Amino acid sequence: MVQLKHNNRQLRLTTANVVTEELQTLFSLLAADEGLSAIFAGAAEHSDLEGTSRVRYFAFTNNVIRVHENGYLQMLDGAISDAYWQGVTRMMIDYTKMPAFAAYWDHRKHWSSDEFVRHVETEVLSQPARVNIRPIGST
Repeated sequence: MVQLKHNNRQLRLTTANVVTEELQTLFSLLAADEGLSAIFAGAAEHSDLEGTSRVRYFAFTNNVIRVHENGYLQMLDGAISDAYWQGVTRMMIDYTKMPAFAAYWDHRKHWSSDEFVRHVETEVLSQPARVNIRPIGST
């Protein structure tokens, strides 16, 4: 029994580390790429991204959503602790409050499982942002 508890704990830590590393990789890319950072700042200000800015924002956001969906499915399987999952969900609540996110979600939610779409729409989009999502330094 002790071995089983240890194995379950180890699985949750490993899975949480994978989700964390994937998110860190994405946000490190965002921080390192000035053009992508500018697009992200625009997405936090307004919803009308066009052309390559829209394509890059949608691609980046799709990656974030894929990591979130993977984490969600892992959480349902018990591979991620509730405490860790709360933090990931809070991050997504704030992320989805960017004005450009609504356009992404309207156009791409059908790429996700029905179960995950329900999760996003009931537990993420319905919640208020906990912080101001405007970029640092904007007015």
